[in-house]
Amino acid sequence: MIKLDENKFYIKFDENAINELKKYQQKEGSYESGGILIGEIYLESSKVIVKEVIFSKKAKRSYFGINIDKKEMQKELDKLRKKSKYTMNYLGDWHSHPEPQPTPSFVDNISYNITLKKAKIQTNFIIFLIIGNHSNIHESMWIKTCFIS
Repeated sequence: MIKLDENKFYIKFDENAINELKKYQQKEGSYESGGILIGEIYLESSKVIVKEVIFSKKAKRSYFGINIDKKEMQKELDKLRKKSKYTMNYLGDWHSHPEPQPTPSFVDNISYNITLKKAKIQTNFIIFLIIGNHSNIHESMWIKTCFIS
């Protein structure tokens, strides 16, 4: 298992990831989008860099909800890990909300708890990200990192 120091943990989004997130901001009545975050992990500094934002094309989507296709996401993750010679890792889940400064809904919190209990991951953390529709995407990101003991 890859274990990062919770007290030194740092997340960075590279420009490619930010540009992908901008594409999926929920504006003008569009449905929620979501998927997974993939990136590199640096053990010595407990830093992660989100490099890829994968969108679930097979998700069941509505204005106020999304059910991400986990099999599709696993396939995409496996493909990217192999292509990167296994330097890329699953970092967490993301989805959009139709508000400038998003906060998790009751359903989101239940989903996060289920993910924390059931996920079979190689790290001691999972990142949960909600992107809102503020024009400045950096001001429109709700991020929570959960560490698993």
